[in-house]
Amino acid sequence: MGGLVPVEGRDVERFVELSVKLTGFDAGELGAAGVAAEYLWVVSQQLGAERYERLADALDRLEPAELADEGLREAARAVAHLWYLGVWPGIGPEQAFVASARSAAQGLVWRTIDGQAPGTPGPGPGSWARPPQGAGR
Repeated sequence: MGGLVPVEGRDVERFVELSVKLTGFDAGELGAAGVAAEYLWVVSQQLGAERYERLADALDRLEPAELADEGLREAARAVAHLWYLGVWPGIGPEQAFVASARSAAQGLVWRTIDGQAPGTPGPGPGSWARPPQGAGR
């Protein structure tokens, strides 16, 4: 595997920008999850610097559906999977793994369904008496 992508402020910002295209969430929502630097570290370790840079450059120019290279499409799907579930899905012979102790709880899937990850603190007593956020839109 190639060298690692350094995890610095601008690198994290660029990662969040490309993740916006892959997830459909805006940069503020992705940043609020508090896992962008962790996820960049995982992605850079799993893809290597060269493959990550090719993916980032391609996404700077194109939308994910327009990626012609199957390897880059697979990498893009893996990054989206990581954001939604907090799990690196593995590519090829690699094994899937949970990115960090808090990543599963921060998965975008829970925001998408307006739910909470199992094992995380609930919304509080009596919350069932109020309509869910966004109800009646």
